[in-house]
Amino acid sequence: MTRRSSLTGSWSGAFRYPADRMPETVFNAQIEEIGGGGFTGDIQEDDWRYGAPDTVITSQLDGKRTGNTITFVKFYDGSGDQVHAVRYEGTANDTLTRIEGRWIINENWSGTFFMTLRG
Repeated sequence: MTRRSSLTGSWSGAFRYPADRMPETVFNAQIEEIGGGGFTGDIQEDDWRYGAPDTVITSQLDGKRTGNTITFVKFYDGSGDQVHAVRYEGTANDTLTRIEGRWIINENWSGTFFMTLRG
């Protein structure tokens, strides 16, 4: 597979909670790498808390790529009553088509995530 030069594109993934306390949450992200390794984007995820599959929580992200090391912060926009930030730390594969790592809210609340480039 050809190595990509940026993270720009549409991604699908999921994040998991510690000790499987809550259901895995699926998300979609649109990322645009803006130069110097910086990137921005938007995320949409299902709101599993109310059992309504058509309820979506949205957020924005702001991040940095240094080689294959990926870090970003997801800022919830208030949808679904979510207003906190979540830090993500991960590693991209060599073709920049998959990222795996962990999310962190605080020292006592973190889990894992993965995301794969679509298309």
